[in-house]
Amino acid sequence: MATKYGFSDVREQLIDSIKETYPTKWEDTGAGKVVGESIFGSPIPHPNAVLNVFLEQDVKFALPFAAYRAAVGGFSSLISDKPGTVLSRLVLASTIRGMKAIQAQSALFAHLLVCNLSLRRCRDNTCAVNVGLNPAELRMGALNKIYYASVLGDKGDVLYSRLPENIVCVDCAKITESAYGLGCEITWKELPRVFRVAKSWEEV
Repeated sequence: MATKYGFSDVREQLIDSIKETYPTKWEDTGAGKVVGESIFGSPIPHPNAVLNVFLEQDVKFALPFAAYRAAVGGFSSLISDKPGTVLSRLVLASTIRGMKAIQAQSALFAHLLVCNLSLRRCRDNTCAVNVGLNPAELRMGALNKIYYASVLGDKGDVLYSRLPENIVCVDCAKITESAYGLGCEITWKELPRVFRVAKSWEEV
């Protein structure tokens, strides 16, 4: 409405608010910050609806994260046919491709993380590295748990899954925490490219 009726000041204020919850910098995505659809208040809109509005209004800086938020809901959410939530064929295709690319990247990173862990018999029986009977089983068991946490856990929200404290013990978390954080940052940097918005955040 602000665009339609030429209320440029109102539009700018809205854009500034959107920038707070659809960030363009990794350091602005920290834990505890309100992100995504919550900015619009109750009832919280469907992420597809938000993505459609940003596309319609050409809010390009918000598109990579809006597409990511839509992808987090999974296939059933992406193909919603409720009013305002239907994505165009091209947008749906690019969002699905982006979702699969992020999952593949997370799987690769989980594999690298496990292979680089100093896998040993941990004294904590609940720790992900304390599974199996031999080194191969140790790696596979740890990989399955880490992959589930990063790709499937927390509703598939890769960027906001917190792996170390949920999966491994305190001692082993020291090994994985910084590495996992780096993996999330790499995933973040790839959002514009995987969702075909731009080649990089700088270009956005």
